[in-house]
Amino acid sequence: MMRIYQVRLEDVRLFGYHGLFPEERVLGNWFILNLAISKRITQAFEDDINRTVDYGQLYTVCVEIMREPVDLLETLCERIAARCKELHSDYVELEIRIGKEHPPMGMMGGRSSVVWKENLEMNI
Repeated sequence: MMRIYQVRLEDVRLFGYHGLFPEERVLGNWFILNLAISKRITQAFEDDINRTVDYGQLYTVCVEIMREPVDLLETLCERIAARCKELHSDYVELEIRIGKEHPPMGMMGGRSSVVWKENLEMNI
């Protein structure tokens, strides 16, 4: 039997200056970030943070990456995924979702989003 656990950051609201249009780089926008990382359970946690995925560390990584403006949400996902893999090379699944509130396409509400998924167990 394989046991897997997952750590998530959900609906983290961050402000950033990402986008293709010049006004996005000047005005900025709110982004909603969701991240989930799954790992095999190979030993008892025994109340030891070093045996887990530290969600505080994941949050710090996401904040750092979101500070540097880029054109595409895909680039943000790619950079966050790379850092997560550096920290947890033994992960089995990673999912990152970043949504941009009120994207500049005439929408009065809602958001656009990108989802990045990696699943080492299923090779997707």
